[in-house]
Parts: sequence; C-alpha cells; structure tokens
Amino acid sequence: MPQVMLTSAAVTQARQLFFEEGTLPNGLVHDAVWRSWQRCLGDGRKAGEVMAFNPIRRNSVAGLLERNRQLIIASEPAILLLAKAMTCTGYGILLTDRDGVCLAVSGPIEHCGNMLRQALCPGVDLSERAIGTNAMATAMAEGLPIGIFGGEHFFAQNETFQCVAAPIFDPHGTLVGSIDITRDAPGAQFGALSLMLDCAAAIETSLFLQSPAHITIGLNWRADANDKFSVVIVAFGKDGEVQAINRAARRFLGIGATVSGLRYQDLFQGNFAGLMDAIKTARHPIPLTLQSGLCLFAQPLFLKPHETVTVRSSAANAPLKQTVMPAFGDAAIQLSLHRSIRALSAGLPILIQGETGTGKEVAARALHANSAGCKGPFIAINCGAIPRDLIEGELFGYADGAYTGARRGGAKGKIEDANGGTLFLDEIGDMPIDLQTRLLRVLESREVTRLGESTLRKLDIQLISATHQDLDTLVLEKRFRSDLYFRLNGMMLYLPPLRLRSDLSTLIDALLSEEGIDPARLAVDKRLTLESYPWPGNTRELRTALRFAQVMADDLAPILLCHLPDAVRGLKSAPSLLPASSQQLQGEIVAVKPLKELASEVITSALYESKGNITCAALQLGISRATLHRWLNKN
Repeated sequence: MPQVMLTSAAVTQARQLFFEEGTLPNGLVHDAVWRSWQRCLGDGRKAGEVMAFNPIRRNSVAGLLERNRQLIIASEPAILLLAKAMTCTGYGILLTDRDGVCLAVSGPIEHCGNMLRQALCPGVDLSERAIGTNAMATAMAEGLPIGIFGGEHFFAQNETFQCVAAPIFDPHGTLVGSIDITRDAPGAQFGALSLMLDCAAAIETSLFLQSPAHITIGLNWRADANDKFSVVIVAFGKDGEVQAINRAARRFLGIGATVSGLRYQDLFQGNFAGLMDAIKTARHPIPLTLQSGLCLFAQPLFLKPHETVTVRSSAANAPLKQTVMPAFGDAAIQLSLHRSIRALSAGLPILIQGETGTGKEVAARALHANSAGCKGPFIAINCGAIPRDLIEGELFGYADGAYTGARRGGAKGKIEDANGGTLFLDEIGDMPIDLQTRLLRVLESREVTRLGESTLRKLDIQLISATHQDLDTLVLEKRFRSDLYFRLNGMMLYLPPLRLRSDLSTLIDALLSEEGIDPARLAVDKRLTLESYPWPGNTRELRTALRFAQVMADDLAPILLCHLPDAVRGLKSAPSLLPASSQQLQGEIVAVKPLKELASEVITSALYESKGNITCAALQLGISRATLHRWLNKN
C-alpha cells in the first residue's frame, strides 16, 4: 500500500502528543514512525539532544567494505542508474549494511548542506541507535520501503532531512542492507518509494546472479516483459534441484523458508531437461505451466557458461596469482576490481563505464594481469580511433585479396590475436551498428571468420569492453544493439570521476610515487588544494598536474603552491568538461585566497561540524588522523 504524505501540522501534533504527553499518535504519523520513536526512547535518547554523525574507526572501514563486498558490487549498476535519475533532485544516495553503517555514496552530494555531507560518507554509523529514526533503519526494521520526512525523524536536529529507503535481502531472504535517497530540502519526491523498491529489487537480482547456480530464471505473466530486473526469480542446479529462490518467488509460489529437496518438477509441469533444451534454441521467453495450472513466461537471467568457458571457470575457483593492483583512490573500486577478476576468469565479459580519464584501460590491464588468462596476450583496440572502413578488417582479419590494398596472404584480426588471452574493446559505444551484429555472432559462437573467407576459427578469449557513453541511452536511440549490450555486460565495473572518490589522497600518493616524486614533498595545505579541485580531466589531468609540479619545483625541494598549474590554484578556470552542477561547485572552490587561510578555514569548518571529533573531521577532509594532527600542531 503506498505511503501517504502527512501534513507538517499533523506531524507537529504527533510529536507533541508523543514526546510531551506520552500518548501514542495513532493516525497522525505512520505506525512504523512511532514504533521507531519508542525504540529510540528505549535506548535512552531524547528528541532534543544534540547528536553527531560519527564514523567507525578509520582502520575498520576496509574490513567493513570487505565484509560487504558482494553487496557493494551487486549495487553498483543500480546505483549508477539511480544517480542518473537523481541528477537534478538534490538527493544523495546511500547504501548501508544491515547494521545501518554507510558503505557507499553517490549522487549530486555537492548540493547537500554541511551536516548532511557528514552523513554521506562510508563508515558513518546511520543506525537508529546512533542517529534516531531515519528511513534506512526504519525500512530494515519493518522490512518494507518507507519515507521519513521532516519532523518524523526522532531528533529535532534532523527535521530538515527528507529520506526514502528500501531494505535489501539476499537470495535466502536474509536482510543484508538498505538503499536510501536523502536530501536536506523541503518536499518529498513523488514516486520515490516505487523507485527505491525497484532499485532494491535490481540489487537483489544482482545478488541472486552471484549465486553458483546452473541456471537462473525470471518469471513473468507477460511474454513481452523485460526481465533484466525480474522480481520473481528461481535458481536451479544442473539436475533441476532448486538452489535459491527470492522473497517474491516464495510468496508467489507459496514456498516456505527452506528449499531443501525441492525440484523443478515440484513447481512446474514437464521436466527440467525440456526447459534446458528450450532455452538453447529459444529467442523469446519460454512458456511454463505451474503445477497449479497457471501459465507464465520464463526468461533465463543466467546460464552457466558452455564447455569452452567451463575450463576457465574451474581456474577461477582456484587462488589467482595477484599482481600489484593500481590505486584508484576509492576502496569500493578496489573491491569491484577483485570481484571483476573472478568474474573475468570465469568467462564473464566485463563492461567498464566511466568518464574520460578515469583509468578504464588501467583497470582493464589490471583485470587481465590478475585473471586466469594472464599468460595470454592483452590486445587493446580503440573502436573510436580506427577509420570506419578499416575497423572490420582490424577486428576480424581478412583473407588474401579481400579488398583493394589488403596485405598479400591476408592477416589475422585483433580478435584472433587475443586468442588465449584478453581482448579489450575501448570506446565500444563508437562501434558501427552493422559491425555490432557481427561481433555478437562471434561472442555467441566463440568462432571468427576472416573477411573474404568462410573458414571458422575457434576462439578462447576473455572480453573486456569500456565506454564513457551511456549505453542505455544509445540502446533507446537504436544506436547500440540491446542484445550486444547484455552480452557485453556480464558484470559492470563503474569508475566514478575523481571528484566523487572517497580517498583521493591515496591516489595522489600512488601517482607521485609512479612519477618518482617523494609524497612527503607535498605539504598538507597543497594536498588539500589538490583534493578540493574537481579534476574535470580526472586521473589524466591529475597526473599531468603532478608532472608539471615536478618540473617547476627544484629537485627534492618541497612542492609549493606556485608549482601547481594555474587552473588547480584557481588563477584561471578549468576546462568546462563538467556538468553544470559540478561547474557551479568548481566556481565555489577556486575563489582566490591565501592558501594558508583557505586551508585553515576548511579544517576549522570540518572540526566545527564534527564537534571536535578528529576522526570524523579527518574522514570528511579525506586525510588521515595523523596528517590532521600534524597540521594542528604546526598551526
């Protein structure tokens, strides 16, 4: 049942009845709200007391993210889509674990006020016990999506917040976290509850597809439904045994808490072998009939790779020899890389998405170097850099005399060159639509035919593709094939721009070391300047800025403000590669002031907002406690 927005007058009256007179405000606020208020009072909290958004210990954040790796990875595609939808709304997006601790943040957080930005940080405790009634905690307590608006928050201090959240459950029905949107501006977003429910369902589907099933199917009563984010999902083992079933399917099919001993024929008419045969040849959803007689349509969401990939899959289950992973300045990216390595080694294609300069090829090379196919070649081809009339021959190869100017004797294409290793298709969104059809056939058959001949050549390749474009939009505009998109997107690896990364200091140190520069040469106030700049050119621009500083500074001398590029120092505008919202942010950052004064203002503000909590202030500034202590002692 949809949640009805209550008037501020009703909420004010409810608070008076509950907090001043001790009466339950039935009908004035939703039952879930006053139940949360009761729990907060039971914890000994008072509505008028001052609370703070306190992070867990900094050295515990890595362990927190590692424990929730599967949830973080499964959430990335859905959060990416949600962030696009929230671009102009002022909402920040939060992913929490089951205890209410923030795991990941996205969305236009630059528009949020200082207090909310303290909450929008991985490692901050957002549980009911810590910050009172809020959408994340209440949704998890009730097991339902819910909005908490204004005065419905327990603490009066949080009355400016408007938040909507939905709980997330794993394939066994266990609560694992929540997804939330929050802003500090009045008014609720119409449709937000439905949006959060869809987002949580998408994340649950992604979690489901991580389970080691032989086949996972989505069920719908319509044959033309898009089951990319199916609600009713069942996973079977290779002999038709039910391995997992989501909450919606349990309700729909009337199945209890355990699936032990349950088989395909207990749910559907016919046999499991018939389903598998139909899936191998069907191009449309497959009609199935429940034992009750109800007719449904099944769409395979995941099918264990065929034999040529199964060899690689067994290697994926063995410990992989890890090379040094590049730094990206964000713990969530590092977790995503490790997950992607295992997926790539199991034969799943990886799609890397991110703005220009975020390090997509660096990530692709790291995936290859740490994968089961690391002993084979890494072949990269930029689909946007090769002339339209040459790309087919470059990719697929050509026979002798295939076209005017072709090399005598013919030549192998990049796809063949990658045999036994990894093919990296950069800027895949620029591939001409007619070649997309041919590439799709190659990926489905694992065979390639050179231009001008009919001989089929077997392939064993790992595939990574990358783009800075929005492929969903290209699909809607008929400029990219939807079937190729789903074939490439075995797992998505999203690389956020530098302005949204959680630990830019680590990336700066790594790049300094790569350029042969001692990180100690960069003083804390200069580091703050680098971390505050929005970096429209991302890693490429940051690396160039550090090289520039090295050239301008004397050997081994400290890097000073005057050694940094003019744009970074705020003496001239950065290139306008950012969206309007980020350009607005940039204008605020680059106001010219003495650097020491600017650094002092930033640090003083962080300490004030965190009420003197050094850990919280350091986390907000993106520096270590030790760095902050050194700055305070010196100044």
